[in-house]
Amino acid sequence: MHSDDFVKEYRNLVERALLFSDKARREGLLAVEDMIDEDKYIKRDIFEYGMRLTVDGTDAELINRLLTNILEQETDKEKKFFKILQKEAVLTIQGGWHPRLMVMLLNSYVNIDVEETMKKYNEF
Repeated sequence: MHSDDFVKEYRNLVERALLFSDKARREGLLAVEDMIDEDKYIKRDIFEYGMRLTVDGTDAELINRLLTNILEQETDKEKKFFKILQKEAVLTIQGGWHPRLMVMLLNSYVNIDVEETMKKYNEF
């Protein structure tokens, strides 16, 4: 994964995770079920797969184990790192974290500006 691609994917992840997190905190975890991308879920995309497990009421420890098993199969270093970020996003949403804290955690792994994404989020 090229660095420009990583930055783009990272910003997309943060934006998507903010939407999920905000809706889940306001309306409950079941409210995000219709937001899950079923095609990505079937392909075991870490975020979508994790959100499906979350909506289904799976325990956080088991979600963590399942997602870790999937991401450990990734051999590309950058893709694996991105999957770790996806897993963190899922676990914070499942845990009911405030969306801003989730972004702070994700940003603690990288040095990527998400100011525009946060501005959009704050406009909701």
